[in-house]
Amino acid sequence: MKRFWKLQINVVLITAIFIQLSGCARKGDQPNATAEGKNPSASAQPKDIWISETTGKEYHVTANNDTFHAEWVNISPDSSAHGAYIRTECKRQGAKWVGTSASFLPCSAGKDPKSKIENWCHLETKIEIESITADRISGRGEAIKSGGFDCAKCKIVDSEMKDFFWSPKR
Repeated sequence: MKRFWKLQINVVLITAIFIQLSGCARKGDQPNATAEGKNPSASAQPKDIWISETTGKEYHVTANNDTFHAEWVNISPDSSAHGAYIRTECKRQGAKWVGTSASFLPCSAGKDPKSKIENWCHLETKIEIESITADRISGRGEAIKSGGFDCAKCKIVDSEMKDFFWSPKR
């Protein structure tokens, strides 16, 4: 059974990806410790796969003192054939990482996941990673409100920042 993700759900961003922020992170900055006393970037290693508790999407995550990267990896064959992606890149700003998610996703006007895809849209949304521990990545991403996207123009009409949580794939 084919499963098409509505752009409104996919862009509940978190997910979301690819940024060209320049100069947001200062060279030599040291990450702040989390409440657990751990280095916030220490648990996200280059080969780690994290699962969004909001969308079920899986992301390959890399992080160091200055940058955070995530790329959607469990793309369906149908979406992959169309070139779908979500890529996130953030630069450190103080205690968190700030950036954008670039995506290319299907858009359908209906609320049913089986609704006919009307368009494929490139989109860039805001994202902030607030904490990385061994068990959780948390942050806020720009999410499209219900009815807040114009599929024909691939344009966000209304959005808000929403919390998200990722857990390591076990």
